Order: sequence, then C-alpha cells, then structure tokens
Amino acid sequence: MTQLMPHQVEGVDFLLTRRAGLLAFEQGLGKTLVAIDGFRRLHQSGEAGRMLVICPNSLKRNWVAELARFAPTLTVQIAEGTPQKRRKVFAQTAAAVVITSYETARAEITAILALLARAPTALVLDESHAAKNWRSFTSTAARHFAPHSAWRWLLSGTPVTNSPADLFTQIDIVTAGKTPLGDMDAFVADMEEGTPSRRAELRERAGEFILRRTKEQCLDLPDKMFADVMVELPQWQRSLYDDVRDSIVAELRTMTGEQYKVFASTALVRLTRLAQLASNPALIAPTETRTPGKWAELDSILGDIMSVPGRKVILWSIYVETIEALAKRYAAHHPVTIYGAVEATERQAIAGRFQDDAETRLMIANPAAAGTGFTLTAAAFTIYESLSWRYDYYAQSQDRNHRIGQDKTVTYIRVIAADTIDEAMVEALRRKADMAADLLGDDGGAPRVVDLSRDQMCDLLLHNRMPSG
Repeated sequence: MTQLMPHQVEGVDFLLTRRAGLLAFEQGLGKTLVAIDGFRRLHQSGEAGRMLVICPNSLKRNWVAELARFAPTLTVQIAEGTPQKRRKVFAQTAAAVVITSYETARAEITAILALLARAPTALVLDESHAAKNWRSFTSTAARHFAPHSAWRWLLSGTPVTNSPADLFTQIDIVTAGKTPLGDMDAFVADMEEGTPSRRAELRERAGEFILRRTKEQCLDLPDKMFADVMVELPQWQRSLYDDVRDSIVAELRTMTGEQYKVFASTALVRLTRLAQLASNPALIAPTETRTPGKWAELDSILGDIMSVPGRKVILWSIYVETIEALAKRYAAHHPVTIYGAVEATERQAIAGRFQDDAETRLMIANPAAAGTGFTLTAAAFTIYESLSWRYDYYAQSQDRNHRIGQDKTVTYIRVIAADTIDEAMVEALRRKADMAADLLGDDGGAPRVVDLSRDQMCDLLLHNRMPSG
C-alpha cells in the first residue's frame, strides 16, 4: 500500500469526515491519490458501492492508470463511445469505479442519475473548475447529480480562474444546492467590492468546504525562477500588427453603443488575432515565410539551454500551426508534441518518452491539451512562446515539472512581444492569480475583456494595459 504524505492523510480525512468538499491542492500534491484512497476505504468498509469520476476527456486514462497503481483491487470501467455504448455501461456496469468525461456527463444526465440510484456513490469532479460557469450545461449536470450522491468530492488546483462566481458555483455543487454563501450575485459583489470584514466573513464560510494546500506548505521542492524576455518585433511584423490594431481602434470609435455591445461579446476573437500576429503572422497569412521576432529569440534561448548536455525543455504554445512548425524547426532536439489533434490514448506514452528517452530533449505542447495529468519533471526549463487569457491553463502548465520528483531549480521563461497585446495578457494573468489567492486564502481584481467599456477597450489596444479596479 502506498504510504501517504501528511498532507494527503489530511486530505483523506477531510473528504471522509465532511463527505463533501473541494480539495484545492495545488497541482502535483496528489489529489487523485487522495480521492482514490478515500474511496478505497469506503468501499472496503461497505459504506460506498461505487465511485463515479467525471473528468476532462484527456484524463480518463490517467485515472485508469492511477487506480491500477494505487488501488489494483478496484474494478474500473470507462463510459465512452457512442450513446448506445456509454448508456449500456451506465445501465449494466458492476465496476466499483466508473469514469466518464464532462461531455458525456452533460449528455447522459438521465442515465447517470439511474446509476447513482443503484448504490451509495462517491461523486468525483476532477478539475472541477470545468463546472465553474453556473449557466453552462456542465454545471447544470453536476448540480443535478450532487443531491443524489452520498459523497461529493471536487478536485481542482485552480478552482478560481476568472471571478468569485467560480468558487460560488463549486461550493453550491459541494453542498447540493444548500450553499451558505447566499445569492450568487450578492456574493460576487461583496467579494469584489465589499468591506474587508464582509469579504473575510464570506471567505470563512466558503473555507469550511475547502481544503487548500500549496506546494510550499507541503513539499520541499526546488525553487522557481521566472524571466520575461521582451522581444522587439521586426519592422515587417510590427507593421502587420499595427495595421490590424489601428483598424480595430478606428472601427471602435465609429460604433454606437449597441454596436459596441455586439463587438464586446466577441472581442476575444479580435484580440486573439492580434496575439497571433505578435506570435506567428503565418497563422493569419499562411504564405508568410519570414521569421517572427519571437522565433528568432527562441533560437537563441534554446541554443543556450541545449548547449548543456542532458537538459530538456518544455515549450508551450497556444497555436496548433505554431506547434507543428516549431517541431520542424527544432527537429535536431527530437521533439515530441501534445495538442488537440493528438489522440488522448497516445498522450501518456508521449509524455513517458519525453521523461525517459535521453534523445528526446524537447516537448512542444498546448496547455489546453497537456497542462493537466502529466508529469514532466525531466525538464527544468519551461518556455512560453505564447499566452492566453486562461489563468487555469497557465497555472496548471507550470506544475507539470514543478512537482514531486523534481530535483532541480525550475526556470520559467515567457517570450513577450513588446508593445503588443502580450503585455496586457501578462497583467491579466497576474491579477487573476492575486484574486485566486485572495479567495482561497493563499487582494486584486480581474476585469474581464467582455466587461470593458469602449474607451477602456481602445486604451487596451493602444497601450496594452488592463484598466485599474
């Protein structure tokens, strides 16, 4: 039997004693092991008949592997495939653990409710921030399942990624609709604008259902080092960027109030276009063959790092075409790639190759596909070629190689295009980190792009800064 670390023992006790809670351990502290061991004890004592794990599609087989490692006596079945196949699993399975995806869960609410009715069940929502949006189908499905589950365990290292509403929704699931936090709109308003005493009161109420532990509290891990490399765009790339930016600003200044409301709802699409131009203009103009400023800088950074034998690097990019192009550019380092088009069933083997094969010195990946569920401690260097507005992707990707098993100082390098939307993304991510830390007890605000006024949007585009407040 695996010997649990003290914080993991604390986590098991928390889940079993409370029966329902949000295990907000940082990535790499063993949330999956805690849930598995908690259920193993319940199943062994006869209290629980089944554990239903709902997780991102990419993590289903991670759960199978972890169960085989930590609780090999538990039978496991995945509910996936065609509607007929997955409904058959839900209707007929005798497995102690059933694993399915959030996509399947929201499509098969009736079948899952029938499954929950057949035995006392521990419901596990892995990466539970997937259900943070109150109005989403995923959240609705989870709130349907919660009252019918004897145990409700939510697991997330980044439960708050955009606003206090993220936390409210997850606490509502934990409490099966009996949240002590009051009305959601009032909760959000109080957490964003209320008095310090009111915010402290709400944090205390929410904290009853949360066990938050950070790596600094639990592990003796090497240090993290951060470096931002500012890149001046070559003139041809700067001209492309400025032309698109200026055309958006000119369009904004002619809009009526109603026209701007329509624009604001899709603003991220336009901002993404600017981020692509700052990263790799070929994403917008496929015939473009000139070397982007960031890539020239990457050549230098990777050259320096790889000059020392044995070093490995994780290179994160948001864009598929960029990942594919960089894999060709750096073929000498025998890179492996993980992004959306790579089959989920193949990803663990790819990560294993990066970990174990001395010739495979570079992994190029998308945080949305490889930011969770993988151990990549063979790399002590992480480079961000591009960023997104998603704080959860950013935070989770950092923890792929700063976790149990890492024995070297980990260096994180962000390659940022100077005087572009990149600078606003960096500021937005910082604010979201501050907000999450404040809510979880680890002050700051996190204005959403969609909430910006027209003047604020113009200021963002022209000066690359988020509004204060």
